[in-house]
Amino acid sequence: MIKVLGSFTGIRIGIATIKAFLDSLNIPAIGVNSLETLAYSIRQEGFIASMIDCKNDNCYFALYQLKSSNYKEIISPTADTIENALATIAKQKALYPDFTITFVGDATSIYDNVIRAIFESCILAPSKNNLLNSYFLGLAGFDKFQEKKQEDILPLYLKKPQAQRQLEEKSKDIKILPMTFQDLEQISPILITDFDEFWSSSVLAEELKSENSTYLVAKLDDKIVGFAGIKVMLNQADIMNIVVKKDFRNQGIGTLLLKRLLDLAKENKISDITLEVMEENYSAIHLYKKFGFEQIAVRKNYYQDKNAIVMKK
Repeated sequence: MIKVLGSFTGIRIGIATIKAFLDSLNIPAIGVNSLETLAYSIRQEGFIASMIDCKNDNCYFALYQLKSSNYKEIISPTADTIENALATIAKQKALYPDFTITFVGDATSIYDNVIRAIFESCILAPSKNNLLNSYFLGLAGFDKFQEKKQEDILPLYLKKPQAQRQLEEKSKDIKILPMTFQDLEQISPILITDFDEFWSSSVLAEELKSENSTYLVAKLDDKIVGFAGIKVMLNQADIMNIVVKKDFRNQGIGTLLLKRLLDLAKENKISDITLEVMEENYSAIHLYKKFGFEQIAVRKNYYQDKNAIVMKK
């Protein structure tokens, strides 16, 4: 059984350590989150609302149903304001007005007056139930093990990491637009100095003329900070390049371009998408894997003296 609590970094380290033990010892693992653990401390049939305070009138919450000793997840673990959390739970409760609802977790004692104002006939768990308990963790894990609910152990983040929020804040003003020949004129003089010499401007110009190719630019305040291209042949497509200006890398722009290329492929009912990426371009490989691409081959010396990894989705 696995339950890891803490900061984003702490959780990642904890999960990585656990996976190392799993691989070396070849043993199964069961993941149990804190909201599930709290729910297992309640034996009253009906709905169970688990709520953990996360400050500033916000909480982590989930809704479960207990029937015949079986716990069923009704609302998945979520982070939201107390007001929104209770409104979401109330909508579900309204569908089953005869169900008893029990609230458990430290947020229920902090916001007991608010909860009682909305749920007049609810039950608030005793304070001892509002603390995480290894016994109930064990019960939840045992049930999952009996039901053979073994799955890959992954971190459960209910809030986005600060780094991701900062990236989204930076990239919200980025516009993804079709590339024009006027854009190419802006790119050409700085292709080598600002973007690296991936392609020559003459090759880009020929690609832009092709009816099978679509090229996009990422613009910030009308300045091009990235571009990407895809070529479609029948029901297959090749991602030709995704290039971001050096000073704007690691800010989510490549992700925005890739998402739009994948949207174009979907609109064209593409079944297979391939691409080549330099073997040492670890950040790009990580990005492609995140979007479901898998390595299928290696092309030796594809980039002069560098190998290319061929990936497919």
